[in-house]
Amino acid sequence: MMQEDLGKTKLDHVLSYIVIAAMKFLEFASILFLPLLIVQQTVLYGENHPYKVIPLLIALMLIISAYAVKLIKDWRRK
Repeated sequence: MMQEDLGKTKLDHVLSYIVIAAMKFLEFASILFLPLLIVQQTVLYGENHPYKVIPLLIALMLIISAYAVKLIKDWRRK
């Protein structure tokens, strides 16, 4: 692991750790909330244009199902 330069004083160290913690929180929040935001926008768009969203969701479901079957078969072979 690479040694990071946190500064020379204790205050610099504390501020560096605060910034690192904020970065970790933002990274976690983006991983958690971005998919939820995409689902929310799809639902909102689907309320007004269901004839466009339903076929797209069906195609997406088929692709994800096929990929899941492949992963399970590979997992069972090992």
